Amino acid sequence: MTKQEEIKFLLHTLGIKLNMVAEKLDMKIQTLSYLLNESPQFDEELYHQIKKIIDDYQFELNLFEDSHPDNMDLFTDEKLQMGVGERLRFFAKRKYGTLKKLADAMQISPQQLQQYISAKREPGTRILIKLLRLGCDVNWLLGGKESVESYKIYKLENELRKYQNSFSQIAELTKKTETGH
Repeated sequence: MTKQEEIKFLLHTLGIKLNMVAEKLDMKIQTLSYLLNESPQFDEELYHQIKKIIDDYQFELNLFEDSHPDNMDLFTDEKLQMGVGERLRFFAKRKYGTLKKLADAMQISPQQLQQYISAKREPGTRILIKLLRLGCDVNWLLGGKESVESYKIYKLENELRKYQNSFSQIAELTKKTETGH
């Protein structure tokens, strides 16, 4: 993954608007967009400036979010489980389209999957292995940090779907041509 791709991935994943980054860099949004998408002139200094803006943004975003300052427990079980459920839902939508399709692929009931998503149950080793075999980055699922390899796999899976659709269309056209329709 190039540095430009990494920056675009981080901005997209974290929901950071390009105009906010451009404003902090004191440049036009069109210039920043060109540098990220088309320019071969993406230098190391710009990369580090944008990374700092992203890091600062994340820090600002989470700094005063908790309204209970006397609670110093940063990693309560409830917060961790909500995160796992949300990430599991995101994985199902991204890769399978629906929770039911993911449950079918995992060979479990949709109700059982819903219990993991709603944090009523914690996914054990057996479930984590099933998710891993289905292409879910378990480190991301449990810790919220997606690896570069996961991003590459996601991109390859999208390319594979496009090729499969193209092959299906070619097969249909070939069949129509052979039957004379």
